[in-house]
Amino acid sequence: MTQPISASRPARDFHAGGHAASGMTRLVALLPIHAVVWTIAAWLSRGNLDTQGDMVENYVWGIEWQAGYAKHPPLFAWITAAWFRVFPHTDVAYFALSALNAMVGLLGIAALAGRFVPRRVAVVAGLAMAVTPLYSGLAIKFNANAVLLSVWPWAAYCFVRYMQTGGWRSALALGALAAAAVLGKYFSIVLLVAFALAALVRPAWRARLFHWRSALVVVAGLAVLLPHLHWLVTNHFPTFGYAEQRTGGTLLSAVGRFGIYTLAQIGYLLPAFCFVILIVGEGRLRAAKRMASSYVRPSLHPDLWWLAFAPLIVVGAIAVAARTQMASVWGMAEWFALAPLWLAVLVRERVPVRPERAAWVLVVYWAVVLAVNATIGYSGARRNTDDAAEPRAELAAAAGALWQERTGEPLRIVAGSTQSAQSIAFYGGDGARFWDYGEPRMTPWLGSGDFARDGVLFACRGDDATCATHAAAITGAKPVRVTVSKHAWGMTLPARAYDLFVKAPDNGG
Repeated sequence: MTQPISASRPARDFHAGGHAASGMTRLVALLPIHAVVWTIAAWLSRGNLDTQGDMVENYVWGIEWQAGYAKHPPLFAWITAAWFRVFPHTDVAYFALSALNAMVGLLGIAALAGRFVPRRVAVVAGLAMAVTPLYSGLAIKFNANAVLLSVWPWAAYCFVRYMQTGGWRSALALGALAAAAVLGKYFSIVLLVAFALAALVRPAWRARLFHWRSALVVVAGLAVLLPHLHWLVTNHFPTFGYAEQRTGGTLLSAVGRFGIYTLAQIGYLLPAFCFVILIVGEGRLRAAKRMASSYVRPSLHPDLWWLAFAPLIVVGAIAVAARTQMASVWGMAEWFALAPLWLAVLVRERVPVRPERAAWVLVVYWAVVLAVNATIGYSGARRNTDDAAEPRAELAAAAGALWQERTGEPLRIVAGSTQSAQSIAFYGGDGARFWDYGEPRMTPWLGSGDFARDGVLFACRGDDATCATHAAAITGAKPVRVTVSKHAWGMTLPARAYDLFVKAPDNGG
């Protein structure tokens, strides 16, 4: 029978021999298969990357390689830009990045669980979280929230490893990953405070926290953050102003929003709870009761309880104190320790867990995911929704052809209706840069000299009169009306109209 695992030391795999090793390898292999399934599912369900245009915005920021941007710190934009230096500018390639980012986080959850339970059981923690919306449907929209999915679990792993071993390598890794989390989104301050809280309440960890090697955590973190801190000071903290826009309101409304936020997290996590129950051998009702009681009984596994719930405690305190207008997706990354907590409790209670059942559960899940997403995609195309039918890649091709016809040179700068212009920069693939003519502070890397040298193409939606007025005034050109349509699911979707304005380079034709 599996022995209980100590909370104060790394877990060992008690399954002996090569059979156990090969079994664990097969379990881990389910995660890249899961990533491929969700890449295909996203391609089936979405005619475009995302309705709001966040993903093309990531790209146009990232290719400037700044130490910070007006709305967010830079990590997710850098990752996007680096990815598309290698891969084609297509929706499928972008969805693959999103799925890979989630998979890295799931591996981190499994690694974290492996500090407390046998490794074959630990892999189940990653597989359980894989079926939640947090690491699947929501993760496909790669942005400042989603990038934390890959960083927070590994930061937590390094935190636990440092608390358990005190090694200097773990200290440096913890500092670097904690700083990387902040570079992903300032919301990661929640993670840092949660780590401090968890360390303070656990006696063995508290002693480690005040050891001199903890200074290495700070040094490594500051080294990673230094370029961004310099950028913040030089640019007068623009991202802080953006964050302040999400605060305000009464104390009562803040408490209500946090309550809604918490309920949403429960809903997000329910599939993972069911997944673990399905792979339990005998005593599923008992397992469900013990897993549910782990929410309110820290004594069942104090180390993992504080790792699992300290982020929620910190989020609640900050949200209420700052009157923050919270969104439920802000909590995407905070549940890295919950599935490990469930499994550690089951192992301690000697409830049999059968990891080999995970493959069959996932096969059924994948079949449902592909069928549902195909239905969503086909339905969207039939209904001509913006998500399915807006011809962003087709607009990029039409704009590039017009620019080549007028100038004979590569398109370098594009402006106009935000999502349309950013889509031209992304799908065009020629290194075109986006200029935010409405808020130039958002794109400070472009100036009047750039427009004179490189010219600019404005792309305005047919119904965007404000864009067309500004484009005509800035370029001095007459609009060229183009109509483009998307082809999907064997259908030619209704055409949409755009007005293009060309200001050729000074040395152009």
